[in-house]
Amino acid sequence: MKNEKGQALVEFIIILPVTLILMFCVIDFARVISLRSDLESITQDATILLESGKTKEDIERELDLNGANLNIEIKGEYVDVKTSKEIKPITPGFSYILKDVFNVEVSRVIRNE
Repeated sequence: MKNEKGQALVEFIIILPVTLILMFCVIDFARVISLRSDLESITQDATILLESGKTKEDIERELDLNGANLNIEIKGEYVDVKTSKEIKPITPGFSYILKDVFNVEVSRVIRNE
């Protein structure tokens, strides 16, 4: 009976790092999904403004980009609108396994009219 007293504590100490790393991974994944959603919204608004005749400078002034990069390329009869932003993961040790910065990019192609 005396040998089993610290068993729960030892199990907790063994499981705690794994649980924390999983929690940080879930948070990082949620941050990337949230950023992608924000970039989708910015790209949609930029295409609407571009179709209404605004220039890139006008669009950047009108939209709140929050540090995102807006790139507008005219390719013949199509216009490619891209927004991108880098996000740094908060998971400890993640940069040793994968990249230390993720680049999230959203693109939309519309007809050049």
